[in-house]
Amino acid sequence: MYEVTIHQHHPFNLDPRVKIALMLVISFIALTGAVSGPDVFVRLILLCIPVILCMLIGQVKIGVLFGLLIGITWYGEAFTYLPQHQTLTLLIFIPSGIVTRFVPPLLMGYYILKSTQVEVLIRGLETLKIPNQVTIPIAVMFRFFPTIREEAAHIKDAMKMRGITCSHALRHPIVYLEYRVVPLLNSVMKIGNELTIASMTRGLNLKHPRTSLIRISFTLIDICFLVLTLMLFILYYLI
Repeated sequence: MYEVTIHQHHPFNLDPRVKIALMLVISFIALTGAVSGPDVFVRLILLCIPVILCMLIGQVKIGVLFGLLIGITWYGEAFTYLPQHQTLTLLIFIPSGIVTRFVPPLLMGYYILKSTQVEVLIRGLETLKIPNQVTIPIAVMFRFFPTIREEAAHIKDAMKMRGITCSHALRHPIVYLEYRVVPLLNSVMKIGNELTIASMTRGLNLKHPRTSLIRISFTLIDICFLVLTLMLFILYYLI
């Protein structure tokens, strides 16, 4: 049901605490970053960290594709200005701004989803003294999305067996939507309840500290990524 791309001990499978820190910094810079001045180059480096991480865990095609997308839209946002064509400038600037603000955090989330086991993530959150009111929903959601994707694939296969294909979406869009969405909504409610019960059964809602067989620690690569990100974050607001 839930699979990760790389093993827990892969050298570029960062510590979950480092992943959380990178997600916070990259999301903050992406959403609030400036679009002019020398700090745009520092912002570009921070936005490319998820691209580098995805390529390091073997997701080269996704890394290259989104790297090109982020680079092109970053350039369009930072340097495209046509005084004679204000409308064209807006048509380039607005979509570019949307991409540079939302794609890097989403790509970082993709890296976390592909490289982090749920047990390791829970252990990292417990090490940070995150309360159970936050840990349990995150643990549930972490298993929720891969399960829903698998369930959606099963529904699609069942529709094919009944002869309902994408061509029906053009001829009977309402019926196609009903066949596709209604079973998925039922599965969403059922899976959400099951995953919540499973998390509580495993003792995530206990008041006292839990024992764990998983040991996490910072490696040299973790420290390098964390220090580099923090230095760029500080430099971004100094220049």
